[in-house]
Amino acid sequence: KNKIPKKLGKIEKCYYFRCYYTDLYGNRKRKQGSYWKRKKDAEEEERNFINSLQDLSARNNITIKELVDDYLKYQKDKVKITTYAGTINQMKHIEELNSIIVEEMTIIQFNNWKNNVNSKNLSTEYKNTLYKRFRALLNYGKRMYNLNINIINKMTNFNNPNELKKEINFYTKEEFDKFINEETNLKWICFFSTLFYCGLRQGEALALNWNDIDFNNNTIQVNKSLANRIKGEKYLILPPKTESSIRTIPMPLNLSKKLNKLFLEQSKFKNFNNDWFVFNNIFPLSTTTIQRRRDDLVKKSGVKRIKIHEFRHSCATLLISNGAPITLLSKFLGHSKVSTTLNIYSHFYKSDLNELISNIDMK
Repeated sequence: KNKIPKKLGKIEKCYYFRCYYTDLYGNRKRKQGSYWKRKKDAEEEERNFINSLQDLSARNNITIKELVDDYLKYQKDKVKITTYAGTINQMKHIEELNSIIVEEMTIIQFNNWKNNVNSKNLSTEYKNTLYKRFRALLNYGKRMYNLNINIINKMTNFNNPNELKKEINFYTKEEFDKFINEETNLKWICFFSTLFYCGLRQGEALALNWNDIDFNNNTIQVNKSLANRIKGEKYLILPPKTESSIRTIPMPLNLSKKLNKLFLEQSKFKNFNNDWFVFNNIFPLSTTTIQRRRDDLVKKSGVKRIKIHEFRHSCATLLISNGAPITLLSKFLGHSKVSTTLNIYSHFYKSDLNELISNIDMK
């Protein structure tokens, strides 16, 4: 090159490469490299560019399996470990598509996948979780590898107009009393009572240690959660589900007295300290142990079987029946939005609305 760029200093000549190439979409383009003092530097830049074109060319043959593997690596350090574990489980539902080249996937193949998912005993809500994850995967391919994926705009979610919305299962105060009266172990009485009267999520309850219990003010501080179904881990203490999940919950006096009694029992053990888990010792309770205990009490008491999470629903309905406004209920449960609370529990307020309108006199 005759004109030497000033940044190269005083030299007689410089070197660069120029070539033409065809991109993934068939467009012919020209590439010119940087200016170098040495010829071999320009040649090295040329080789690197050609290699990058070969890598890019190979990407249009990427399979669903290869894209999933890459997507999971990308997600691993960007989401909570529980979310990541859930993503791995969701990806198992698209394994039948693993060998398909992403850019060659057809809407017929996608609809066949939907039909297979529909044949499984899954709720429409979870099916649409899988659908959203599938779309996120394909959009990742478009964004990261410039893949040409035409079917995204043709994809539709799952819809079952005949599926009835699941009724919330819960215990009334009377049913819970029957359930808990069959329990003789103080630890278990305190555990199930904390779920029922304080509305904690299971992970929040399992993560509690004695530093979180304030017997002077009869409150529980919720600031973490425990996950014990993470592959390769016995259990993990994690930040709570959302920022709103960090909250201080008042305890009924009777529950506070029982927890205080449990504290005195635990404190007699050697090496006890306030970092011990409230509902066990140096190790937390396991999910399977909790379920077995629940099933045993259900059998003895004769009450219906509810899920562990439905003790939280039981707490919510108990508070509603005692006049709790939706805004305070949302704060008590640690929901990030009042709309979340309304979506779950709005039908429990119907009787209150009827009572409200009956107080208006027609003139």
